[in-house]
Amino acid sequence: MKDFLQNYFNKIKNSILNFFKNSSFKSRMVKLYKYVIDKFKINSKNFEKINGGKFKQNLKKSLLLFLPLLFFILILSYFISPLSKIDSITINGNGYISKSHISSKMNIEKGDSVFKVIGHRKNLIKYILSEDHRIKSISFSLTSFNKLVVNVNPYKQIGYETRKSGQYLILENGSVSNNPVNNPNDNKYPYIVNFDNRENLNTIIDKYLKLPKDIRDNIRVISYSPTKIYPDELHVYMRDGNKIIILLSNFSYKMQFYRSIATKLKSRSIINMEVGAYSYPIKK
Repeated sequence: MKDFLQNYFNKIKNSILNFFKNSSFKSRMVKLYKYVIDKFKINSKNFEKINGGKFKQNLKKSLLLFLPLLFFILILSYFISPLSKIDSITINGNGYISKSHISSKMNIEKGDSVFKVIGHRKNLIKYILSEDHRIKSISFSLTSFNKLVVNVNPYKQIGYETRKSGQYLILENGSVSNNPVNNPNDNKYPYIVNFDNRENLNTIIDKYLKLPKDIRDNIRVISYSPTKIYPDELHVYMRDGNKIIILLSNFSYKMQFYRSIATKLKSRSIINMEVGAYSYPIKK
């Protein structure tokens, strides 16, 4: 708020100074000076010699008293002017989170005072981030004094967690949405199932994000399927029909070899990457 008012006052101050420097103002002061001299028959040379300094001093004192009063009036005028009310709200970069949802969490509407934003940005950001875990960051700015711009940066969508009640969106920070997704886009994100342990879920998300995009897009399901021998075994089902048996510990490293292996396969196969790598056709 301090910076906002300071910039506002600087503009006003410059306008006033320009007014006093204006040639028309100077000419009026000269006419007033001549009128006083003629009216009271004062010798101009003696007047300038005796009272010239005092006149300038009095003028400076008057300006020093007048300017703060003018600023105070301008501040009051601002508070009752349309400039102190939010004229428009623009929400950018919200991604898969609806603008109406973000607007409801902000609790700011057109016509509200700009001071609901000025000086309260940190509290607004803290509140919204605590209310919606899908939002990674959010910022508020005012342009042209009263036009509010909101920039929203959501966490990336990673996949869907399967439960009995439906599919739930998994985000890059490891959190899972509270509400089921009605129509999950399974052609874009994989189903990540049986990861009841949150630490394992965060690990597979981190390793999944390190894969090349073409391999990520080819993954349809990642299932946590531990065995006595390999407690971190995963079964990965690809969109091209192949199945991969791999360990969570070396998932991001060994999955990078999938392309070179898949191009040599003559039919849909199971590729075992637990130790080394070998494949065999899927029985029909």
